[in-house]
Amino acid sequence: MTAINRPYKLIKNGIEIGDWVIHTSKNPILKSTEKEEWEKELALNGLPEMVYGNNFVRLSNEKRDITIVFNCMDALKMLDKVADQSIKVSSSKKWEEINKGFEGQIEKSFEWTFSSPYTGTLLTRGHCYSNFEKPIGLFENTTEKIDIEKLKRPDPILFFDDVLLYEDELADNGSSMLSVKIRVNNESVFLLSRFFLRVDDVICRCLDTRIYHEFGKDYLLKEVTFKESSFDIIKPYSENDPTLLTDSNFIVSKLPIKSLTTEKILLSYNQ
Repeated sequence: MTAINRPYKLIKNGIEIGDWVIHTSKNPILKSTEKEEWEKELALNGLPEMVYGNNFVRLSNEKRDITIVFNCMDALKMLDKVADQSIKVSSSKKWEEINKGFEGQIEKSFEWTFSSPYTGTLLTRGHCYSNFEKPIGLFENTTEKIDIEKLKRPDPILFFDDVLLYEDELADNGSSMLSVKIRVNNESVFLLSRFFLRVDDVICRCLDTRIYHEFGKDYLLKEVTFKESSFDIIKPYSENDPTLLTDSNFIVSKLPIKSLTTEKILLSYNQ
């Protein structure tokens, strides 16, 4: 089948193609005063060390009145207010500082792994929908999968960006990070949002959200994959090559899938 030579226009930090405007924003981390304001607004006792509060990735289709956004604030809104007691690290400096002078059982007083179940924010008809809000007619379960072979083709990339939303080194006990990558070619747009967690000698987990749209189709595919394992699955590799501990792609490739869901986001919702 002959590919359509689709007109496009590069804009600052983005691209206009078909009915879509795709835009990213990358800025410095929040200042300490700004983080304090966020903590109050979110009612959290702690935030990641590096919060890129003004960063985002946005896909907008004005004709269909649908916008999909990935941003830091909405991700942090979904954090639990207390720590996951199944994950404990004996040598956490942050843990010790927060509980200084406390003689009872030492526990972290906030969700210190920053494990957010965030899979994006969708705006339409003046409403803002998060993970668990799915109006009838907008989402549809499907067995269709994202065509990985198409993604592997060496088609020219018209626009690409890699946007970090937050990151924390867990007081030198591992890594917690949420980032979003997006790429656009003449036929499609593909987005990957990844939350990655590594707590040394304890656990590794990953939440991947993939959004794929072939221009001209009346829907987007949204695939959410959750992976998790004890650190033992990574330990043999890291003992042979310690640099692999900082290779999140390698670690994720070794983790077993715990859940996988795919659904369509229907652009016909606003017809």
